[in-house]
Amino acid sequence: MHKKNKHTYSHRKKKASLHRTAAFLTAVVMILAALVCGAAIYIHHLSGRPKTVIHALNNENESKGPTQKLKQPSRADRIHSQAGPDISAPQAVTEKPEHEKTAGLQKPEKENTGDGKDQPQGKTVYITFDDGPCSTTPQLLDVLDECDVKATFFVTAQFMNDRELVEQMKEIHRRGHKLAVHSYTHDYNQIYSSVSAFVEDYQKMDNLIAEATGTHSKIFRFPGGSNTGYNSAIRSELLQEVKNRGLIYHDWNAYDGDCDGYTGEKLIERAVTECSYTDRSVLLMHNIPGKETVIESLPEIIRQLREAGYSFDIMSDDMKPIQFV
Repeated sequence: MHKKNKHTYSHRKKKASLHRTAAFLTAVVMILAALVCGAAIYIHHLSGRPKTVIHALNNENESKGPTQKLKQPSRADRIHSQAGPDISAPQAVTEKPEHEKTAGLQKPEKENTGDGKDQPQGKTVYITFDDGPCSTTPQLLDVLDECDVKATFFVTAQFMNDRELVEQMKEIHRRGHKLAVHSYTHDYNQIYSSVSAFVEDYQKMDNLIAEATGTHSKIFRFPGGSNTGYNSAIRSELLQEVKNRGLIYHDWNAYDGDCDGYTGEKLIERAVTECSYTDRSVLLMHNIPGKETVIESLPEIIRQLREAGYSFDIMSDDMKPIQFV
């Protein structure tokens, strides 16, 4: 009887042990399944993250200015996807900062027009082309002639060697358009590394303009605009240096969106709408490879603005500038 009870007790003990082991293994399996499921959901969340969020983070990083070395994508990336330039000369156009992307979307309450003479009476649009000249500039000049409009070219040396550049600028000047400095290299990190680096880049481009036209430029446009995050570390000193040299910088109060993916009817609509917000509009456009849509859209933009009562003019050395800072 004692042996039978002992055997029964041992059997129950083993059975209880097996139950505990099974329960433990079941718990482990459930925990592992939960971890795998959670990881899968997290990965799916990342893969489906909206591009606007990623762009917002990139813009936030860019707004921190040159304290961080901002990566500039390759020339091919810039031309085909509106990204920034590489750091080898010649430079492609950098993606425009957030301020420029939204410039003019709402009617400004007040413009900073800086120093200078009173603006002309009537409704006027100053069409400006940044970053050229390039291979499409002759076509652009022909369209401007056909429309009987003169424009202002803020030029760089990105797409031509110096000899070709001088000859093309001579033609721009011969057809009655205004030439002004934008940058020689258009390399933001280099240009804004110091005040002396900016001055060196400026003078190199200005000397080529003088060779083409016989006169030096008195007006210019900062690469990225005067409030770009790239110049924040040297901005105060840089603006004082520019003033000391008697130079006047011009930003803009209208933009066609060409470097933000706008094409065709959307580009035309944006350019006309933003120009309509004020009687004196400085319209930013670009003359770069891969942006033929700007040239194709230009006649319709001019037609609609003329119908709205606007005339067109080049920017003079003594006109009041639009300035962000």
